[in-house]
Amino acid sequence: MKKIDKAGQPQQYTDWRNEMKGKENEDYRNMPGDIRGVLLQALNEEQGYLCGYTMRKITTDTSHVEHIKPESICREEKRGSDLDYDNLIACHPKKTEKNKTEFLYGAIYKDNWWDDEGKGFISPLNPQCELRFDFNLKGEIIPLSKEAKKTIEVLGLDHKTLTEDRRRAIIEFIYGPNGDAPISSNKAMQAINSIVERSRDGSFYVFCIAIQKALQKYIDSLGKAASKRKYSAQSKKK
Repeated sequence: MKKIDKAGQPQQYTDWRNEMKGKENEDYRNMPGDIRGVLLQALNEEQGYLCGYTMRKITTDTSHVEHIKPESICREEKRGSDLDYDNLIACHPKKTEKNKTEFLYGAIYKDNWWDDEGKGFISPLNPQCELRFDFNLKGEIIPLSKEAKKTIEVLGLDHKTLTEDRRRAIIEFIYGPNGDAPISSNKAMQAINSIVERSRDGSFYVFCIAIQKALQKYIDSLGKAASKRKYSAQSKKK
């Protein structure tokens, strides 16, 4: 999970919210299409075009506006609270009837889950969210706390399809497109930091946090192999 830094809602969305404030139609479902488009674009840019839950690459054509706290629950509690910008992120995929059955992970899998007021769920807005999960070279996600374990369960982040896609991204980054050109330890160490930085177009590398964690595992394995070779060479000299 990549931490999301909220940049502030777009002006057009702010203006529309102000216009609706206190009225009966102050409701996410009543948002005009053009305002919804502006909102989704802002969320995509804010997140560097990565899904807020899965770290898949997204665009406005392949994502939807997700309410971390379900919009129906927000409306039950207070009119207009389903428009709270700090509760909105962009997620893969675009919502369609077909996608509801095909994607068994992420926002669609989470659906309207909000047990115990969301306690135990790690939001991508949590400043520590990137530290709560680990990833290995196989693309597997490892919970580092009971909250992380619950979040993986709620979002299906260990789904085999998502895991395999992470694995492929990791292997391609570290071992090359054909899997036979591993990067050096020095390049891997440089990539540890650069992989989680925005590119010139403002986007993040797909599955960047998973790749960063896997790079550390790769560097550790190279270090162990070097130590083993050194020990073996010294033993032969004796």
